[in-house]
Amino acid sequence: MRRRDLLWSVASVLLLALANADRLTLNDGTVIENCYIRDEGVRLIVWERLEDVGTDRWKIYPRRLVKEFQIERDAAWDAPPNLPDLTVTHIELNPKLAGLHGRLDYDAYGRPKIVGGVLPDLGERAYMEPEAVVQGLKFNYTPGETITLTAHIKNVGFKDAAPFEYVWLIDDKEIARGRVSKRLKPQERVQVQTRWQWQEGFHHATFRIVTNQPEIAAINNQITDPLWGFAFFYIVHPERVRVWNTFRNAYGTFAWEDYYRWHLDIMNLLFEQSVYPSAPDGIKARVRLDRIIYAEDIDAAVRNRFSADGIAYDQGGWIFQSDEDRNRNWKAPEPQWRNNTEWSLPHELGHQLGLTDLYALDYHGHENHRMPDNGDMLTHYYRGYKTMMHWHGPHLWSEVCAGYLNQTWNKPRGHFGDYYFALPEENFLQIVDVNGQPVADAKVEIFQRGVVVDTSVPPQQQQGVAFYAVVEDGNFGHPVSSDPVIVGATDAFGLLRLPNRPVQEVRTLNGYHRRPNPFGNVNVVGQRGLMLVRVTKHDRPCYYWLEITDFLIAYLRGHRERFTITLRTPYGSPDSPPAPRQLKVERLDEHQVRLSWEAPALERDQHYDDIIVAYRVYRRVSSDGLNDRPWFPVATVEPDTRSIIIDLRQHYHKDLYWFSNANRFAVSTVGTGGKESELVELALEEKKP
Repeated sequence: MRRRDLLWSVASVLLLALANADRLTLNDGTVIENCYIRDEGVRLIVWERLEDVGTDRWKIYPRRLVKEFQIERDAAWDAPPNLPDLTVTHIELNPKLAGLHGRLDYDAYGRPKIVGGVLPDLGERAYMEPEAVVQGLKFNYTPGETITLTAHIKNVGFKDAAPFEYVWLIDDKEIARGRVSKRLKPQERVQVQTRWQWQEGFHHATFRIVTNQPEIAAINNQITDPLWGFAFFYIVHPERVRVWNTFRNAYGTFAWEDYYRWHLDIMNLLFEQSVYPSAPDGIKARVRLDRIIYAEDIDAAVRNRFSADGIAYDQGGWIFQSDEDRNRNWKAPEPQWRNNTEWSLPHELGHQLGLTDLYALDYHGHENHRMPDNGDMLTHYYRGYKTMMHWHGPHLWSEVCAGYLNQTWNKPRGHFGDYYFALPEENFLQIVDVNGQPVADAKVEIFQRGVVVDTSVPPQQQQGVAFYAVVEDGNFGHPVSSDPVIVGATDAFGLLRLPNRPVQEVRTLNGYHRRPNPFGNVNVVGQRGLMLVRVTKHDRPCYYWLEITDFLIAYLRGHRERFTITLRTPYGSPDSPPAPRQLKVERLDEHQVRLSWEAPALERDQHYDDIIVAYRVYRRVSSDGLNDRPWFPVATVEPDTRSIIIDLRQHYHKDLYWFSNANRFAVSTVGTGGKESELVELALEEKKP
């Protein structure tokens, strides 16, 4: 052994002995210290020793078993071993299939139109005949067609890599093998090709490096790609890649390529785990890394992504460019970033697949609409808030994303949010009382975000329900309208049919058709996909939000002809017991309030509907709609009880209350058979700062 290697080995042993690293705490109280954690969303990969990092000598902990973890690593983590490290950076497929990125324009009505490049200009026809626009483009391989697979291999270590053998497999069956006979210097790359006759179905290609030489890592010696996966590109400056070679990253190697390819693996893992009624086997769509473009001039590389015909032959990707690249001043990212998962990337790549920001359905409120009790603006926080396209991660994809990708897994990418057009043919509201019985003759007024009502145009009618024209100015950013777009009343069954408002129709290659619907000319970003419902009965208004995603999920689940949304009110039934009176709330300290009430006034004798067997106490937090943050029971007490102390720290999930923490309380009487009275409610007055 040379002196330099001996000194390095001694230093490595000392660093390993002194290494301090991560801490993992499980729900059962188990604590694992000085480990190395890799966060993959639904699971944590844990290496218990530094010498195991980069191997498959790990343990897997499902996220549901994890209470918390901290990632804190010392200098031993980043010490560069004097070893080679062969990695398979990606597998490229040729010929390439066309995509539609950069070829979609939107008009003032929010209609997408495929245009540009060598595509024919069909004018207005293009909105309804997208297939005619793209008939000359190739979007799918044909069975028996010869496909060339190219494995890109790189030495991302710090010492020359010896020659090695390799194996190609399709669905775990060997189709070719060979040998790379040259030595690869650090950062040197080589390519290896094979051919395969395309077959329909869900097939995987594997490229495996076979070598006995000591390496920094073994987990990057093989990759398996879904051949049906959407082909992504990465564009990166080589100097950024070089900087990433100076430290170890969360994946467990010293390679920029490994770290960012791993994020596509995470996307696919989360696709698989995103199981819903509309995706009972998870999301069948997949992604794969098809090209890495190392570019000294990133702007030129972006331009060159489009071929001479104006078409990008990929399904999206990511351009790694920041002020560092523009200023030519690259620095290592902070340890807390490079040693964690970059959860923003799967989210952003979701946009490349056509998925929208679901936080566009969040609404901080507007003075047009306020709560009648405390004056708060009515707000809305997306109900599926812990999903990938609402936040970043570590979350699953929402059901609307899952259903959409399952219906379009073999379609070219480029359309954005066109699933907002996928609405059932007929849509109803059913208004029910506290006991689930229909509320007849309730007035229903519906206001819409992203529109201004055109009051100069008389309303139209559909089945007794009025709807109003809106100003189509191309601005979808308006607050919820001050005037209603829909006004009607429930029938004897508590039902109101939402009118199908006229639209400028459009079809997309994904099979979605914007027809007349309750939301009108809904746009593909989602602002018009939020409507505020005010239901009034007994001079008592109740507020609800209609998210367009509820309608889309119904469509994706197969309810394409008819869909009904039930809105539960706090109203009593005709045969409810009498309600309590004189509800009061008194703050006792920072965390406790006392709720008190009086017994109901009885106006008849010996009626069994008036028998009270209990009082039920409710709490509601926030100024969101009643279907966003509904009343939840906190106690059921005996009929002689007249007060209760409530701890505000209980039954409180702070993540839910993004815009408002207003506390509201209610009490009902419970009669025989569990029938309840109306909820008598009261808001807690908060001290003004």
